[in-house]
Amino acid sequence: MQLARFEKIIYISKILCCGLIITCISIFFNKDQISNFFLWGSLTAFSSIQSDLKNKVNFNQIIGNLIGSVLGVLTWLILYKISFHYPMYINIEYLFLVIGILVTTTLCVLLKHAEYCGIALAGFLIVTVYDVSHHTIEGALFRVFYCATGCLIAYCVDNSIRFLLKKKNIQ
Repeated sequence: MQLARFEKIIYISKILCCGLIITCISIFFNKDQISNFFLWGSLTAFSSIQSDLKNKVNFNQIIGNLIGSVLGVLTWLILYKISFHYPMYINIEYLFLVIGILVTTTLCVLLKHAEYCGIALAGFLIVTVYDVSHHTIEGALFRVFYCATGCLIAYCVDNSIRFLLKKKNIQ
């Protein structure tokens, strides 16, 4: 019972560290809150952090995020081109989102890394859903960066805490 309580405290510590780092970066680089870095970076970081001490944040989650984000940008580009030609754009958007979800999942499984399929799908949807309605490729590309940064922050926080626990011979 003591280990379960300790894991919960460590998990809360990891979440708070990620939140603090992302907040500081947001305050320093995004004072005007135009980019929503806090939202997208924290969403990705929080979904990457593992509550079980046996499961660490895997660097593959960053790769999964990049796969989903790149497929999201490609889907965005296709939808952007189609939107000028078809008046029933909203139905085509849903069709391409479902196809993108299927392609993202299939690619993760084919690469034999289904464990980061969830983060790949989150990256795909973060990049695709918002910017499809706003028609800005810059926003889609920035979201790729924000998601990768969120995953990287989670990875660094997890490794730092693991290093401290190992140094104290707790783990």
